[in-house]
Amino acid sequence: MRIIPRALTTVAALTLFAAVTACSDTPMSASDEAAETLLADALSSTPVGFSATENSYAGADNDAWRPHARRHAGRGGPFGSAFGAGFMGGGLGHDFATGDGFRAGLSRGPFGGGVRAGDCTFNASLGRAVCAPATDRPGLTVARWVIWTDVNGVVQSAPDSTTASMQTHAEVSGTVPRRDSATRTVRHVSDRLITGLQKGSTQRVVNGTSNGSETVNGFVAAGAFVAQRVVADTTRDLVIPVSTQGRTYPISGTVIRSMEVEVSVAGGAAETASWREVLTYDGTDTATLEITRNGVTKTC
Repeated sequence: MRIIPRALTTVAALTLFAAVTACSDTPMSASDEAAETLLADALSSTPVGFSATENSYAGADNDAWRPHARRHAGRGGPFGSAFGAGFMGGGLGHDFATGDGFRAGLSRGPFGGGVRAGDCTFNASLGRAVCAPATDRPGLTVARWVIWTDVNGVVQSAPDSTTASMQTHAEVSGTVPRRDSATRTVRHVSDRLITGLQKGSTQRVVNGTSNGSETVNGFVAAGAFVAQRVVADTTRDLVIPVSTQGRTYPISGTVIRSMEVEVSVAGGAAETASWREVLTYDGTDTATLEITRNGVTKTC
């Protein structure tokens, strides 16, 4: 099976996940059922505040992980179609998936957006522009810095048409309260380097890492729950042609994404789930995907 980054099909996702989902006639306790639902929700979203870092995820994180009714029943179990057409965390971010060159609305093309120079002040002693602390939402603080360099590697105080590379760093931390008395404590960090940004460049190369953790204390009908989630991704040598003539899919490179979740409800035994994706671009408008779900690998 070949996965098309721009339009991942729900049919393919259902086929894959139905094949690896086990069914059981054993009655579930209320706490087990609640834990199962929480695990499914966790893997179909991203930690709160994670979108403030540089990462490959497209999933909404606006308080997205919360207990729901068993809405996944009848659709291949809790891991059936909850993954956004085959990818966890709501799918791939725009620059990784759409292939929309300069038509994406970014003035500098794919991966050319990022930090706005006006939000940051250049610090000559540090050799970087330090951005003013921001509040992603009540309780969360975002700290950023960025380094711009020209084609000769000379650090610039602000980007211009000669800027060849952009290195960004972001940190998100804090505790977010919810109206139902639940709390979420998070810590996220990302680093990304993009080269080939200068005017006239025919391709860009992206390397980066991001990781985050989220601990949630809250309540469901079955009782109090504690949930922990760890998410990460790595972008290795992602090469993207730059063109104004049409779509510019990555021609090489690898994106590795992972998420691990642990949930305990009403003092019961902890239940866990893990998901890992390795996406390899091959120079066409398709890509190869390897998924490892709870230790079982499927190569597509």
